[in-house]
Amino acid sequence: MKKNILLALMLTFTMLEIVGQVVRGKIIDSHTKETLPGVNLYLPELKKGVVTDVHGNYILNLPRNGEYKLQVSFIGYDIFIKTITVENDLTLNIELHPAVIETKEFVVSSVYHSSQDENPVDVVQIDNKKLSQTASPTLMQQLTVVPGINIISTGLSIGKPVIRGLSFNRVLIYSDGVGIDNQQFGEEHGLGLSEIGIEKVEVVKGPSSLFYGADAMGGVLHFITERPAAVNTIVGDFNTKYFSNTEGYSTNIGIKGASEMFRYRVRGGITSHSDYKQGNNVRVTNTRFSESVLKAGFGFVSKWWSNDMNFSVLQTSVGIPEEIGVQSSSKNLEAPFQLINDYVITSQNIFYIKKSHINLNIGFIENNRNEYEEGKLNQSIYNFYNKPASLGMKLRTISYDFKWHLPEYKRVELIFGSQGKKQKNRNYGEENLIPDAEENQFGGFLLVKSNWNKFTSIGGIRYDVKNIHGLQTGVFGDEGYKREFKQKYDSYNTSLGATYQMNEKWLFRSNFATGFRTPNLAELSSNGVHEGSLRYEIGNLLLKTEQNVELDFGVEYINEHVSFIVSGFNNTIYNYIYLTPLDSIIDDIPVYSYFQSDAKLSGLELTLDAHPHAMHWLHFETNFAMVVASKFNGEPLPRIPAHNVNNTIKIDLKSSKKLKNSFFSITSTAYFAQNRISDFEKNTSAYFLISSSVGTTIQLETFPVELSFVVSNLFNERFSNHLSRLKPNGIYDMGRNFMISLKVPFSMKGS
Repeated sequence: MKKNILLALMLTFTMLEIVGQVVRGKIIDSHTKETLPGVNLYLPELKKGVVTDVHGNYILNLPRNGEYKLQVSFIGYDIFIKTITVENDLTLNIELHPAVIETKEFVVSSVYHSSQDENPVDVVQIDNKKLSQTASPTLMQQLTVVPGINIISTGLSIGKPVIRGLSFNRVLIYSDGVGIDNQQFGEEHGLGLSEIGIEKVEVVKGPSSLFYGADAMGGVLHFITERPAAVNTIVGDFNTKYFSNTEGYSTNIGIKGASEMFRYRVRGGITSHSDYKQGNNVRVTNTRFSESVLKAGFGFVSKWWSNDMNFSVLQTSVGIPEEIGVQSSSKNLEAPFQLINDYVITSQNIFYIKKSHINLNIGFIENNRNEYEEGKLNQSIYNFYNKPASLGMKLRTISYDFKWHLPEYKRVELIFGSQGKKQKNRNYGEENLIPDAEENQFGGFLLVKSNWNKFTSIGGIRYDVKNIHGLQTGVFGDEGYKREFKQKYDSYNTSLGATYQMNEKWLFRSNFATGFRTPNLAELSSNGVHEGSLRYEIGNLLLKTEQNVELDFGVEYINEHVSFIVSGFNNTIYNYIYLTPLDSIIDDIPVYSYFQSDAKLSGLELTLDAHPHAMHWLHFETNFAMVVASKFNGEPLPRIPAHNVNNTIKIDLKSSKKLKNSFFSITSTAYFAQNRISDFEKNTSAYFLISSSVGTTIQLETFPVELSFVVSNLFNERFSNHLSRLKPNGIYDMGRNFMISLKVPFSMKGS
């Protein structure tokens, strides 16, 4: 028996042993030919990286022969991206080119981990450094710096992403290899993710059902966890922010390490805010909120298997604003408020089989949401509240994502894949918004990628089927009663796109794609008052699957001093589901129900980035986004953001021995008036905001301490975003806010 156990252990460690090849070399400046220390080399599929030594040398130990995608990055230089084939030990010397125009990394959202130039649709990447340089207290508000991204907000803490005019279940949230569903249907249900531990966000605009399945008909927000530590290092950092408007703070600390074979990370943080002040310095009662998060991960790389296990616990306590009342800077919650616990466990795997490989991601997610109409919650790091909830929902999701990448043959790559999930929703409170229900979804697809000279094309087909079983919930005849029902939906989808790299400066993109979304539980079976919106909502079991067809096109130009991107789209949606008032009232509350109509959305986005010749220290960027949406009969669709333009002037200050990467910037944001409105909306006036930021990196021995200071809404304007749910109550958005942030790295081993 002991011999069998010993043999099993020996076989296990033999399987895990790194027995591949070595890639080594030197990295230099292409102009000066000087060596570059501290350059990051990263293999995104393996999530493994190293840093060059003081002489610019590096060594990458690879687990097996084959193809690897390599990314090399260093501040002030073009990102170097290359697919390398390794059959024996390889010497690869790399020259990096100085650049003032920011270049883009590998696109993780692409199933091929491709470069941006190979993607038929422009994927916007925004890293945590840029996110942290905004004065917005929440992750969703920070993302509105991306053209085409907006939020439907209820105060500061509750925000629903909007991509090109589509929101709720039409936008998919993706993190750690799986889709995140935290009751996306609800107006008062936030994102359910924390900015803590996020390295960057990739925004995929337009139908992505071919890659992701249902609910990706409007686009995808892909949240990418922080990169592992470089091999043979143990590093960490402490981060803190203070916000003057809400007298709030956000603090977190993390540590991570890696060897040739193993990697790990742990990060925890807390966030707490008081009620925010409008432009007239009046606080909006009960917009206070807090957040506690703990994230951990463990992974390994072997010859045939790469694995990452991720764990996340997030508790969010959120006040629900109703009116402007007692002025207070307290952070304790007054009723009504929500207490939400989110638990996420994922396993991301790559299995190597000869020249092919399989990606398999498995996820378990639990969203436990409770709303209280009475009582008070004294905030602590982790809150326990034992009183009965007026509204209590527990949503559990088990999902998988499988992709088999076949070997490239004559410049053609094939991927067979399947995705599926099983969900169970249960109500535990006195009221219910949606019924107890179970959902099962399955999809299979084929993707084809080909490269021919200057052309790259990606296309494929997909089939999905979804079954929904709504259980009888409540008492017959009472408000909130929902009868049992069973629904089945299926959908065929396709996508075909191409890029044409005419030369080093010009790139053209085009993409044709379809997407779909099944009706959610609220749309199918609502029967009662939606307290946050003061509507009596009635569901419709006759609703059909939404199906859209979108055509995208884009042009990109990049030279040494100027880059611009122009993207346009035309999106036709069949059976678009919308809420509309009926000519009836129940208990003095207007009655609304769900209907369907064909709709069309079209728009344009533009980004211009310029560094004048001989003035590389001066940076100018402008972004413009617009979307026009209506039903086929010409009536405007609801919740469509106003056109907006954003201009930023940034000055890079001269570095000294102690101060590096210093900058000063000023940004103007103009929102046009929105007068194309639906039945239950109101016109929104135009407004203009100014913000500014200054930052530097203080070199303290070997520790580069990052310090920044940001002010938003500099002139304390009173304004309301068109998508604010508080606007109809005469409540404005946040006034002037000063934010100061500090990041202190530390090292226990290596660099």
